[in-house]
Amino acid sequence: MTSRVTVVGSGPAGLSASLYLSAKGAEVTVIDRLSEAGYERYHSVCGAGISKRTFRELELIEESHVINPVKDALLRFPGGTDIRMRIDGAVIDRVGFLKDLRERCSEQGCRFVHGRAVKAERTDDGFKVTLADGSVIESDHLVGCDGAFSVVRRDIFGTRPRYELSAREFVTSDKVDDTFEMILGGDYVGAYRWVFPSGDGCNTGSVSGRYEPEEYIQSGGRVIPAGGVPKIEDSGAYLCGDAAGMPNPVSFGGLRAALLSGQECARSILTGKTGSYERWWRGNIMSSERFCRFHDAFVEMSDEQLAKMAKPVGRFRSIWMSGILASLRHPKYIPLYIGCLVTFRNGW
Repeated sequence: MTSRVTVVGSGPAGLSASLYLSAKGAEVTVIDRLSEAGYERYHSVCGAGISKRTFRELELIEESHVINPVKDALLRFPGGTDIRMRIDGAVIDRVGFLKDLRERCSEQGCRFVHGRAVKAERTDDGFKVTLADGSVIESDHLVGCDGAFSVVRRDIFGTRPRYELSAREFVTSDKVDDTFEMILGGDYVGAYRWVFPSGDGCNTGSVSGRYEPEEYIQSGGRVIPAGGVPKIEDSGAYLCGDAAGMPNPVSFGGLRAALLSGQECARSILTGKTGSYERWWRGNIMSSERFCRFHDAFVEMSDEQLAKMAKPVGRFRSIWMSGILASLRHPKYIPLYIGCLVTFRNGW
């Protein structure tokens, strides 16, 4: 089987790239290892929070399947300090959203192949992907959108993301308001416990093994790669979304980066401008080293230090005024205050 472009993985990044490519007439083959039931099960317990600005940056994907508007982020620090920030986002029905994208890709001529990619390699003319059943797909371009344990990244790029966080999420029937709640400190090891609205219930979770609600409807675990990889483009091969370690290393949100990277990767393939995709990512605020520095500092902070950092910020209703005044009083925390603000603007 041959194709102009092979996309490995049909999550948000893979479908974004496939939609854009096929809309411009490119021949695309999409490989995904999950059965229909497995696909729905995996994506039903997976990050579904996204900022409204993401949809303003996407050309072919509109805001759809919103099940909860989100107006606030609430950070709960050790010591009893709560910091509330105004945000503009939503929780989407991730499964329904992705199914719609997949249907649109099919209508535009994308060919979907159910199978597990076990090997990716270069050939004289392009690339070859071998599936578990022995079948082979050849193409001019290869796009790795195959998640934390990307075969494309392993075989073509030979790299790993800087951070790998094992997380577990639970769907419960608890009622919550239109707020992303993040509980910091304690046993959450450089991350946090989250509580997000999801339809009539909520999604909650944390680092694997650190939290489990007494009752839940469904649960799922996954590894979240973050902090980036050395290269995301190499002579016709590309990495997008989780395969490229694009989730934010502070919030660990990856939906925005996945959708935008798929679009930009497709644009680079269509224009034939070598290196343009790599340059786009390196020049984008989402890839800023600032987030990694914030993550590294955050991991080392004790509950006492977190409480001390948060206390002056929690005194004022305006997070911006709080941050300015807190920075004047505690200049050593300036990188953390800035990192927090930038994360909520660009990290989801």
